[in-house]
This record gives sequence, structure tokens and C-alpha cells, in this order.
Amino acid sequence: MAESAVAIFSKNNNETIEDNRELLENSKVFFEYLMSFVDSKDYVIVFTDRHARVAEIVGGEYVVRKSKKELNFVKDAILSEDCVGNTAITMAIKKGETVQICGDEHENPTHRHLSCYAAPIKFEGEILGVICITEYNPERREALLGMVLASARGIENQIKNQRKTRLINEQSKYQNVIVESINEGFITLDREGIVTYINERGARILCIDKHKSIGRHISDLVPFEPVVMNVFKTGKGYKDKEYILENAAGQKMHLLKTATPIRDEDGNITGVIDIFKEIKYVTKIVNKMVGAKANFTFDDLIGDDENLKECKRIAKIAAKSSSSILIEGESGTGKELFAHSIHNESNRSEGPFIAINCAAIPKELIESELFGYSAGAFTGGVKGGRPGKFELADGGTIFLDEIGDMPIGTQAKLLRVLQDRKVVRVGGDTVFNVDVRIISATNKNLAEECKLNNFRWDIYYRLNVLTINIPPLRERISDIKGITDHLIEKINKRLGTDVHGITDEVLEILEANEWKGNVRELENLLERAINICKGEKISVEYLPDAYKVKAGGKAEDRVEDGEIMTLGAVEKIMIEKSLNHFGGNISKTSRALDVSRNTLYNKIEKYGIAMNQ
Repeated sequence: MAESAVAIFSKNNNETIEDNRELLENSKVFFEYLMSFVDSKDYVIVFTDRHARVAEIVGGEYVVRKSKKELNFVKDAILSEDCVGNTAITMAIKKGETVQICGDEHENPTHRHLSCYAAPIKFEGEILGVICITEYNPERREALLGMVLASARGIENQIKNQRKTRLINEQSKYQNVIVESINEGFITLDREGIVTYINERGARILCIDKHKSIGRHISDLVPFEPVVMNVFKTGKGYKDKEYILENAAGQKMHLLKTATPIRDEDGNITGVIDIFKEIKYVTKIVNKMVGAKANFTFDDLIGDDENLKECKRIAKIAAKSSSSILIEGESGTGKELFAHSIHNESNRSEGPFIAINCAAIPKELIESELFGYSAGAFTGGVKGGRPGKFELADGGTIFLDEIGDMPIGTQAKLLRVLQDRKVVRVGGDTVFNVDVRIISATNKNLAEECKLNNFRWDIYYRLNVLTINIPPLRERISDIKGITDHLIEKINKRLGTDVHGITDEVLEILEANEWKGNVRELENLLERAINICKGEKISVEYLPDAYKVKAGGKAEDRVEDGEIMTLGAVEKIMIEKSLNHFGGNISKTSRALDVSRNTLYNKIEKYGIAMNQ
């Protein structure tokens, strides 16, 4: 009775096993296959690596012991040509093809009672190892050659499939890491609309279980008709389309979706990739890129005046509240600086800060700027519509500067935002919820504007919850020196200059000025002087003629006295007088001076002219 085939593993060949683990794992089934066809008493199967180092020996116990003694078939033994001469194993490695050596064909006389059949195991042309059947019989048997060749090819296919599977698994892991790391929902569907993959982000947005969703139809997972299914009907994908949908938890989702069909080599759709992101994250990125953030803090508000200190105290209290804030003050007093500081001191400091000047936008465009517009709302609009400032400010603060100049019709739409924190785009009917803090500012007396029917009382009361009234610079004469030093340092950094301050005579002139344009006017004056200053300090010679007055004097008196002045000084005075004459009405003033509204606004800004004339 034949002895049973037993695989013999050495306890001291860990290095060999580790180096040839892939070959050994894929060869075992073929060892068993070969042993089932041969008599284990007369045959031994040897497996070596590409260096002819024995990695495995299989056969009956007797023949294995015999081959160990006579042929040095021992694990870790090197059966190279230098050691044992030409053998079937060394020839298979050398030629890279199947070899049979029988009887007298053996170079080594002690092997001539054997017949050996060896075949190399290759992968992409590289020899990985050799499998060899040795029979204690010198007669040639072609069947054994075919068996060893078939086994070698089988092992090669096993290794090839294993490596392909490993590569696919590695690629799948990389792909999973990629889609799980993106801040967007990601779903893949097969041609029937069955979910084949969904990432964690997508499952969270849709409020569904990631693992239970795989294998189910997309229509069974969401409470709305999946728009992505239209891709299968039309054969066309879409990019960055805006949708308002409801997730499985009943929560409204404002999404930007992109769907891309997957096609086979014949152009047939085999599936769809659906990518969707929440608008609030898109808005956050946009705001970050365009610099929609507050740049100033309370440390930037310079001055020791008691009235200013009181304003800062109230502003810090207001920062901790969610109520609306109204900042009053003449043009150039620093209303926007206060708004920036309040935002940065609040719990919304990480959110966007969106500022808009209501006086600088034409009345026919201000609604679309504030509330956005839907696709097709008007000719020339961005395809697909555009969100307004309130939507962009979601999660943060919106600063409505010069709110007293907001058209009365726009105020009605603003009321709904103030009451319900809801926005409807121009030309649309979809309601968008906005979580936004409103800070408004004006250089007008809004109560008086309400009496004149230029401003709505209901809006006024809703804006005027917390009020900060900033004192003009002429009431803070003691702060002028400190503000001047701060502004010179700021302008030096911006212009790369090195002016060290002002002379005492200049300080006297500055303290005597009325500063109708307040701090903005002072900053413009200093920037002009620094640009032309040739010394270490700004002296009187670098001031415009309009400011070269003694304490208590007025520039207007000098025009009447016939003193020669610069064109800029005269222009400033004429604009101020015209504004006074027309009660601050920009349209009438611009017509009287024969300039456009935009030009007038630019000159008002340039000369730091107050708008509450």
C-alpha cells in the first residue's frame, strides 16, 4: 500500500517561507493535485525559488527521507548549478522553459537512476521559482512533463489573479478614502437606480443609514422624486444645479448637485455618480475667497474720550446679544469699524461678515443685491440665478451701511427678513431660511426720516433695538493727537514710508478744524501729506491750503475774502454748500453741479464730506 503524501515544513526556515510566501500559498493546491496522480513511494515534488533554494518538498515519508540523503532535497538547500551541476531545476531557471532530464542525460552520475521534470513559474516574464517532479526511475514519461507544465501555468494564473485582486482592493481602499474625505455627498447608482455606494457625508446630509442603503433603490431612501433618475431617461448629466429638497428626517436641504453618467465601451449608461454639497459650505468657501470677514477689533478704535468709551462699552454688550444694532453717527466717524469689532467680539466671529452700502447701489438693483435673484428674473442676470447678501451672510453678520438711503419699496422686503429671517429671491418663490445678525448704520436722523415718510416706522423700531451713537471728531479734540499717531503708523506700513509724526503747529491746526468728514477726512489729509512729505515730520507746508487756518477760522470765510485756494479746496467747499442747499439730496446736488451720482459719491468720499448737511 502506497504511503500518504505529507508536506514537510521545517521549523528553521522562517526566512525562506516569508520570502516565498506568495509562491507557497498558490502552490499547495497543485502539490496535492500532482500527488493524487503519482505513486508517493517513487516520486518527490520539489519547489524552489528563482535562486534554486528549496522552499518546499512533498512526497511520501520514505522517499522524502531518501531524497534528503541522496539528493540534498532539504529546505533552504541551494541547488544551484555551482553546487550540483546541471539539473532539471537549474536548466529551467537558466533557459526559462520546461526541462526534462532522464537517466543517462544527467550530468551527475549519481542522478542517472532518476528522471526529473521541471517547469519555471513566471510572472510578466520574470522567473519566480521552479516546480520539479523527480521519479526514482530513469525512463522518460511524457505525461509527467505535461503535468508539471500544467501545474506551473496554474500557479502562474493563481499568482496573477491574486495580484490583480490585491491591486483592485488597494485601489478600492484609496477610492474609499478619497470619497470619504471630501466634504460632499457622493452616491453611485447602477443602471436600475440601485445604490452601490454612498459616503458618510452623503448619508448624513440625506439622514439615511449608509450600510443599510447599499443595495436599495434610491427612491426608497428619500422622500422626494430623485432628480438623478432623469439622467437615465435623458442620457445627460448636469452640473452645479441648485435644489431645495427635504431629507428623510423632514429637514429642508439647500443643495448644489452634479450628476455624471457612467458609460460602457458601447456608450450605454451603466450607472450614475451623484455628487451633492450643502450651499452653506459653498458659501463659506466663497466668503473666505472674497474676504468676507471683519478685519477690525475694539483695539482698533483709538481714543480716550468718555463718550467714545461709553460707545465701546455698549458695543461690547451688544456683541454678546443676537438683537439688531443701529449705529448712528456722521460720515467718517468709524461706524463700520464698530460693526467689524462687534462681529469679531460675538459668537459669530467665525462666520461671514458681509457689508453693503445701501446708498451706493442703484435703487433698481438693490433688491437683487440684498435678496438675490432666480434664473430668468431679468435680462443679463447670471444663468441659474444668484444668491443675495443675506444668503451669503448666513451664519454670520450683515452690515447695512447708510440704511437711511434704502428705497422705501426695498424696506418692505427687508421687514420680512427682520421678522422671520426668511428670504425670497427676486423672480422666485422659494423661501430660504437665513441665520444672520443685522447691524445697520446711518448718518441721518431716522426718526425724522420716518416723519417725512422716507423711512418706515416698523423697520426703524426693529432696527433700533440696541443703539450706538458715535460722537463726531470735533467733539473729541483730545483724541486727535492719538488718532493722528495711529493713522500715520498705519499709512506708513501701507505706503512703505517713514514719517514720524506732526509738528506742534500742525497739531494746533488739526485741533482747530471742524472735521465735517471726521476720522476719514483726517486720514485722507494725512495720507496726502505723507506722500509729499520730505522730512521726518509733517509740517504746515504739506497741508492743503484749505486747512491752513488759525484756530477758530473757517475755510469758507477765506473764499469770501478772495484768498487764492487750490481747486480741490474750492471743490470741497462747493460740494458742502450744495449739499446744504439741497438738504443732502444726492440727485439734486449732482444735477446742480453737473456731475454723475457716482462721481459725486467719489468726491464726497475723497474729501471726507459728511452726508448729514
